[in-house]
Amino acid sequence: MTAKKANGSGSVWKRTDGIWAAGLYVYEADGARRRRVVYGRTRRDAVAKMEELRRKSDAGTPITPNHLTVGKYLREWLDQIVTPRVRHATLRAYTYNVDRFLEPDLGSTRLGSLTARDVRQYLDQLKKRGVGVRTIRYTHATLRAALEDAMREELIEKNVAKLVRPPTAPKSEPRPLSVDELKDVLKANRDDRLFALLVVIALLGLRRSEVLGLTWDDVDLEAGTLTVRRGLHRISGQLITMDTKTARSKRTVPLPRLVVGALLEHRERQKQEQAECGARWRASGHVFTTTLGTPLDPDNTSKFVQAALVRAGARKVRMHDFRHGCVSVLLGLGVPPRTVMEIAGHSGLEMTMNVYAHVTLDDKRDALDKLDALFGDDEQ
Repeated sequence: MTAKKANGSGSVWKRTDGIWAAGLYVYEADGARRRRVVYGRTRRDAVAKMEELRRKSDAGTPITPNHLTVGKYLREWLDQIVTPRVRHATLRAYTYNVDRFLEPDLGSTRLGSLTARDVRQYLDQLKKRGVGVRTIRYTHATLRAALEDAMREELIEKNVAKLVRPPTAPKSEPRPLSVDELKDVLKANRDDRLFALLVVIALLGLRRSEVLGLTWDDVDLEAGTLTVRRGLHRISGQLITMDTKTARSKRTVPLPRLVVGALLEHRERQKQEQAECGARWRASGHVFTTTLGTPLDPDNTSKFVQAALVRAGARKVRMHDFRHGCVSVLLGLGVPPRTVMEIAGHSGLEMTMNVYAHVTLDDKRDALDKLDALFGDDEQ
């Protein structure tokens, strides 16, 4: 008489096509007890896979639900995890990468079956399809972030995307305007109604959103200080005020005399515009506004800066490059990096030194000239 198998010990059988199968009830990561079936070319292969499932189940190791695909999880991740946590711009980038690439290409793959090899081959496919390197890197970063949260929730054992190196993006070093070039830009735009905006971004290095989010309550011209509390963004067609990028971005900055003078003139000009506008003036309290008093649109502000560069005959740079230039000039003047970090509102010194500090050819020449001076006398 054959002994009866213990309940939950699993079963093994050979299919009509010759493949061996083994079934076992296990508790999956979502808490449900389900029967899982594994397959092998031999009975030993099938039994080994079944025992591995049993080991994971007994040890409490996450066993990803079979019904959970990459696509289903990414949708859950966007709706339930990402939306309440990240800024709108980040959510928009994640959503684009999921909609455009990850869900159409990997959506049907079972989440628990996704391997590092799958991810590597997928990134290679994107490259062969002509997708840009930066886009591939952003798509990989989105998948990596999603799988990291899946691992935290014990839906998967490991983040396979972290095991894959994305392609290296070509590094383009920003070339902010020099001090002399900035002087030319300010001189050429001295009479513009938004001259003070150029002065603020050139000398203080504020982010575009921070400049546009400034209100007169944030500015104390008598004390000579400016406090960054918020940023202004265009989101879904609406101008929205949001908290600063990081907690350290909230900061009080002392104002150089040139900035104080420009803001005093700007305030008087704005009062005159309000008087001329009369009832049509829409008071928003913002420092930089349209001629009707409404906040400036971010895109239009960037266009104004580009037009200012053209008027000065200066080379074209991004508005954000003014921020790079401000940090580089301060460091070049010998200002302690910690002080520069606080002025710029960076979250750490590494950002200040490695991302925003730029060494020019003149900087290198000055350094080597000093070295040359040490050895020059000995050669004579």
